[in-house]
Amino acid sequence: MLKINFLSDFLFFKKIMGVNGALTATMTQANEMKKYSEVMFNSKGKDYDLIHSHGCFPITYHMMKKAISLKKPIVISAHQTHYDIDTILFSKQISQLFKIYLRRYYKFADIIICPTEHSRRIVKKELRIDKPIKLISNGVNTQVFKHSNKKRTQFRKAHKLNDATVLCVGMPIERKGFYDFIKISREMNEYAFLWVGKRAFHLIQRDHNYNVNNLIMPGYVKDIIAAYSGGDIFCFPSYYEGEGIAILEAMSCGLPVIIRDLPAYDGRLIDGENCLKARDNKEFIEKIYYLINNPEESERIAKNGITTTKKLDLKKTVKSIYEIYEKLI
Repeated sequence: MLKINFLSDFLFFKKIMGVNGALTATMTQANEMKKYSEVMFNSKGKDYDLIHSHGCFPITYHMMKKAISLKKPIVISAHQTHYDIDTILFSKQISQLFKIYLRRYYKFADIIICPTEHSRRIVKKELRIDKPIKLISNGVNTQVFKHSNKKRTQFRKAHKLNDATVLCVGMPIERKGFYDFIKISREMNEYAFLWVGKRAFHLIQRDHNYNVNNLIMPGYVKDIIAAYSGGDIFCFPSYYEGEGIAILEAMSCGLPVIIRDLPAYDGRLIDGENCLKARDNKEFIEKIYYLINNPEESERIAKNGITTTKKLDLKKTVKSIYEIYEKLI
């Protein structure tokens, strides 16, 4: 049985940052991979056959340098690009430095895995990486992410939700469209808005006057299935995503989703079929009202979303990744 060393810097910073997409992908893929191979996390030893890195920061950087000296194959999932830093720190200079760093980092890989075609274009064209690149979704566990009527009732009772509820899941930062979500909630104060996610980076993200009338912010929610089940519409105004794992989770739980019209979603998330797309706050508001006032359309889009996630099921993702491992070994 192969021994795979999963690397992630985010495992060290989970208590500070909370859960993000890269960490979610790391843990879900690792747990499913245990059916095929022995899995370890951030091992500094030598007793493994291959490294699969889901990080991009100094801790995993030095671990991969050691792996090269040991002649161990390296797979890197490209969760981060320079656009992540640019939109979090608001600094073009830091973004360009991170871009140079990522070029060095991704060159460690024998094979790079990108979750979308847009992500692959960035890695290949903008970062100028000439390593083999495989296009594989991060995947979503459709057996776990299912709507639960029981959890919905409990969650809505706990948060005193009575009317239609608009939900978003993610770190409440500007890149994720958090401030737009606040503005949208103010314009639609007859409905409840719920943002689930831990706030981090207090020193580098600006404060904002929260809408206390109809915006609920429970922070980190342990049972995320209950949160998805408790919502009625998933509104995701993020400005940049590698793939958007939260979108897939929401779709798998049977929520109709409204997303910003981004190139990362092209070819997979189709406006009017398995989602609705908006370009600005005005359009987000229009689309939310449309779904609330047209329940049949809302149900149709939600059902199509479930069909989409079944094609991107975690089992298929891990099977494809394991085939890469076998070829490298």
